[in-house]
Amino acid sequence: MKVAHEAARAHEGREIVKPGELVDVTFRKGQSPSLAARRTLSVLIGAAAGDAWKDTTHRVTKAALRGSHESNDRIGPWLDEVAAIGLTLPTISSRGRAAIERAGLFSVLTEETDDDSAAWVEFQFSPAARRLFGASAKFAAMNRAALFAFESKYTVTLYELGCLLVGRKDKTWRGTIPDLRAKLGVEVGKYGDYAQMKRRVLDPAKTELDHLAHFTVTWREKRQGRKVTEIELTFWPKERDEVNAAADECERPRVGRKARRSGTVERVAAKGAAIRAEIAASLPSPSPSDYLDDEIPE
Repeated sequence: MKVAHEAARAHEGREIVKPGELVDVTFRKGQSPSLAARRTLSVLIGAAAGDAWKDTTHRVTKAALRGSHESNDRIGPWLDEVAAIGLTLPTISSRGRAAIERAGLFSVLTEETDDDSAAWVEFQFSPAARRLFGASAKFAAMNRAALFAFESKYTVTLYELGCLLVGRKDKTWRGTIPDLRAKLGVEVGKYGDYAQMKRRVLDPAKTELDHLAHFTVTWREKRQGRKVTEIELTFWPKERDEVNAAADECERPRVGRKARRSGTVERVAAKGAAIRAEIAASLPSPSPSDYLDDEIPE
């Protein structure tokens, strides 16, 4: 993780590095943090950098947490959500038996109440989280601009998974449909069948990833009869020009992004240019007699 963060610093803060073991962890049953909470968690981990495993206090400015928002008033609710996120990890009990450890990510989160650009948040990770960070042997390097550009909370989590896997020889995540629901944090009772989840979760997330990430995602469904029971998600790196185009789009204003994604902007512009050309061609060309002597164009 230290090496990964040093590499990220070379990109002048444009990357956030997250331990792969934390990317692999699924949300607890019933937990489905909001889009803002998932982004906030990644920014906090990025702010701790390679020292996340240490028993120390880390700090990040509120300005770094709020992204494009101009006010700090939403940060408190985001931190409340982040503080409630828990880990469920396999471990060994004190008498040497296989066990499951349930713990929070943070020991404490302290928010300064000043409403200025210099206000910050102080935080300490829990012992369980620090052990996870300290033992990390893999990481996901995420583009900060892309993280703040996504509009779906499910896209953020799928993006983290893609950042972890896309550079590996095996670029595929495999699991049952319940595994996928837990991985993405789909709310209990929401999108009850796979067809609904595909339409409302996977398809929109793929659209955003294909447009804004440095990779694309495809999937293969496995069935028992007519029912989809398992799924394989594979993350494919883009060509260099596609990566550059995605990075450029992440830096653009959100307004008009859906139109640019669908190509509507280009079609409208082309149609407008054609109409203007048609109108111009239909107009009579002015003659010098149409102007006063001192208004004849050169």
